[in-house]
Amino acid sequence: MYSLKFKKSAIKALRKIPRPIAQKIMSELESIARDPESYNGDWKPLKGRPYWRLRQGGYRAICSIDDGQLVLLVLKVGARGDVYK
Repeated sequence: MYSLKFKKSAIKALRKIPRPIAQKIMSELESIARDPESYNGDWKPLKGRPYWRLRQGGYRAICSIDDGQLVLLVLKVGARGDVYK
């Protein structure tokens, strides 16, 4: 099981998005943290970057996985058009 950590900016962004979507994103991130290998949702590695993305409707969460320390770090959360910038 991985520990789930957030950058301050990711927490701030999560508070700004609609509550039902934020709750769903949190639920999905907790599922991923339990076992990233067996998670079967919309969770993919980003091309050309060492990050992963979780898709939830029109919103995305960008994460980094540290297998050595068993940490899932949430870097960004936001609308699809803004999160990749």
